[in-house]
Amino acid sequence: MVDWKKYYLLGLILILAAALRLWNLPNNPPGLTWDEASLGYNAYSLLQTGRDEYGTFLPINLKSFGDYKPALYAYVDVPFVALFGLSELAVRLPSVIFGVFGVLGVFLLVNALFKNKRLSLLSAFFLAISPWHLQFSRPAFEANMALTFNIFAIYLFYKGLQKGRFLIFSAIIFGLSLLTYQASKLFIPLLVVGLVLIFWKKVEKSKFVIYCLAILVIFFLMIGFTFLSGQTSRLSTQNFFAYQRSQDDISTISREDGMDTGSAQFQILHGEWWAYVRGLTERYLIYFSPKMLFIDGDYSQRHKVPDLGALYYFSVILIPLGLVYFLRRGGSETKLLLFWLFISPMPAVLSRDLISTLRALNMVIPLTMLEAAGCFWMVTKIRGIKGGWKYLGILVVTLTVALNFFIYLDRYFIHAPKEYSKYWLYGYKQVLVGLETAKFNYQKVVISDNLGQPYIFYLFYNKYPPDKFQKQAVLDQPTIDVGTIRKIDNIEFRHIYWPVDRGEKRTLYLGSLEELPDKDILPFPEFKILEDINFLNGERAFRIVETK
Repeated sequence: MVDWKKYYLLGLILILAAALRLWNLPNNPPGLTWDEASLGYNAYSLLQTGRDEYGTFLPINLKSFGDYKPALYAYVDVPFVALFGLSELAVRLPSVIFGVFGVLGVFLLVNALFKNKRLSLLSAFFLAISPWHLQFSRPAFEANMALTFNIFAIYLFYKGLQKGRFLIFSAIIFGLSLLTYQASKLFIPLLVVGLVLIFWKKVEKSKFVIYCLAILVIFFLMIGFTFLSGQTSRLSTQNFFAYQRSQDDISTISREDGMDTGSAQFQILHGEWWAYVRGLTERYLIYFSPKMLFIDGDYSQRHKVPDLGALYYFSVILIPLGLVYFLRRGGSETKLLLFWLFISPMPAVLSRDLISTLRALNMVIPLTMLEAAGCFWMVTKIRGIKGGWKYLGILVVTLTVALNFFIYLDRYFIHAPKEYSKYWLYGYKQVLVGLETAKFNYQKVVISDNLGQPYIFYLFYNKYPPDKFQKQAVLDQPTIDVGTIRKIDNIEFRHIYWPVDRGEKRTLYLGSLEELPDKDILPFPEFKILEDINFLNGERAFRIVETK
């Protein structure tokens, strides 16, 4: 008999998940990132021309800033751009929808693995309110889309152990994850190998394995084609091994030991292998440190809220309890959960940044399961207490979760937009909307690249015709990292150097206060400040100046 009460509760959880992700979505985060604007404009370009911003027909990867990000998010965004226009809402809605489906996927997965609907509901609830998950399922992050693909791929894999045809759908969704986010190129192979090894006795009996292998090979060939085409610049510069010790450090160690740097003894004691081992160990352990998880979170202000970590404070108690619960339960399903947790930080560990909760986003699912199991175990024990203490215990648990939740809502919806608006590139919209018309009043327009990649915001907020841009798109990429566009029509995107630029006639400048200071503008009648735009914390974001 179907327990409709539990599905009613699931419906309420999904409504909560949707509300938290949709509330004031166009305005919080308060600005688009470069990547969000790029994904949106490329979706607009695909909709209008079937090509990306550089004119490539139906690409697997988007050249974008020369980082060659996987293009699937942009394809998914096309119908939203068609429906809502090129806007913040249209760009972010796919991420929101995938975030809500991720909550549903966790319910289905936990229920399939552990046959416990209460545990499944708790898992869905904790993911719905998860700070880590919310942080990346409101803005347009490909990592969030890939995470939801991973959840459903694992769910279908497990279902496929009983009904083989589901394995084919699992392989397809794993492949889609590979085409969604760069970190999946490492995470998915590790995960698939782990799934096969953990459930080998059932996998080897399935006649669908060969079809799944063929599907995955096709996806890997597609990825291999992009590598052979040279679309790897971002991967080659964003990996941990691209950064080695300086020659000064190596020479200092050599002098202290009195060893030649090329000697076998030096290589054994002080070779680069030791720096790699030490660095990778440090990076890996960071993702399990209480300080990162519960206190500080990520270093990047775009990946966190003020004064809080990636998880709630109550998780300090629930996660260890959940770990004990699953270890006592044992079984292949528990091995899967622990393996998932073990490999999730790997893409982040091997990247350039010391901490990246975005690249380690896959951690949020096993951690959520541990939270749910800890809560389930605790509440089960409390309900076994006789008398009024039982109700007091449940009240304490409820109030603790509610207090943590409301503190997070305060930080995310009230304080984060004001304190971190600079890091969300607030101000580009305010200065660039309408520039497509205003630029004809000037011989030249100069937009500062002080905050990075101004050209993509100009294209986005002015809905610049993609076919027109494709004819003049030339990426200036002086390094092997990322590049930018320096000129569109009569608009230049560069640093403003006022001692030289002040000599230009009938020119409009959009820059920072440092580039356009009061002392060099206000005393002179040939210059006019048209507008100053502030970040939401009151600091100056942009200044607009014209020369006569």
